[in-house]
Amino acid sequence: MSMWAASCILISQRIKRDEFGVETARETSRKVACNVFSVSDAAYYAAATVGIHPEAVLQLRKAAYQGERLVEFEGRRLSVERVDRSSADFVRLTLSEAVGDRG
Repeated sequence: MSMWAASCILISQRIKRDEFGVETARETSRKVACNVFSVSDAAYYAAATVGIHPEAVLQLRKAAYQGERLVEFEGRRLSVERVDRSSADFVRLTLSEAVGDRG
């Protein structure tokens, strides 16, 4: 049995400039396994004091994370607010709602 409880999609954005100098964002995405952690009350309120509202904390293998700043999780597009690299094998991503993605 796998130790991973969920999966998420890591999204990287690359800006490309055409021959006229017009910039377009190009996205690539890949699905990775992750574990889901709850946001503690203390962490939530501490983040709220600086205007961040964390939605989820995901743990994934350090080798799987390549600095992506967007994550799709449970059908929602979230931005990476914090990356905890204190473990030798795993990273924890604190996610909040990406600005402008609410319907």
